[in-house]
Amino acid sequence: MRLMEELLRIEADVKAFVGLSDRSLERALKQELLEILEEAEFLFGPRDPSIELLEPRISEKSYGQGYGGRKIRIYLTSRSKNEPWVASYELSHEAIHMLSPVSWGQATVLEEGLATYFSFKYVNRVHGIQLTTTGRRKYDAAQRGVSSLLSENQFLIKELRVHQPVISKIDEKLMVEVGNVEPSLAKFLCSDFETHGGGSRLETTLWKEFSDGARNIATGLRSIWD
Repeated sequence: MRLMEELLRIEADVKAFVGLSDRSLERALKQELLEILEEAEFLFGPRDPSIELLEPRISEKSYGQGYGGRKIRIYLTSRSKNEPWVASYELSHEAIHMLSPVSWGQATVLEEGLATYFSFKYVNRVHGIQLTTTGRRKYDAAQRGVSSLLSENQFLIKELRVHQPVISKIDEKLMVEVGNVEPSLAKFLCSDFETHGGGSRLETTLWKEFSDGARNIATGLRSIWD
């Protein structure tokens, strides 16, 4: 499944390269992304300014982002073409991953939970849509954990990032000693998202090696266009 998703994203880049996609939509999505990032930085701290943001593109599968060579691009689902709230949801989720990007399989429950938490809030504020679930157990559990974390101080992650700028490298000790977070919640949020709940670290490592290879191909194609 992940191989197919990566190939479909490569296909999206190829279509853009040969002029088969609507670039005006990409420009509009980029503008919304910049506005979302401004809000995310206000709440959760600055993004790494050395990483160039490329225009989002539409793929035919799940949303996500491609990161390599100090450039990063969001890929949105085909639904986002005709449903503005879907585009907003996907952009705002991935915007959190753009603050301090890490390789695939390296994100913690904290980062994925924050991305889901923020996207719920953003879609509600901008489109008036109240989301309560993603339909995916791990994301929902992560979102609830972050909601609990930020219930008393919405700027806590921004404060923690003063000490550790990379969200997925914030550890239990920092959370407990600096953030005064309850130890069991800190342990949960700092756990590895992909393997939490029964996944295999070996599976994650093997997929990461394959995915990095696929992304290298995609980056080569993107570099021709960009």
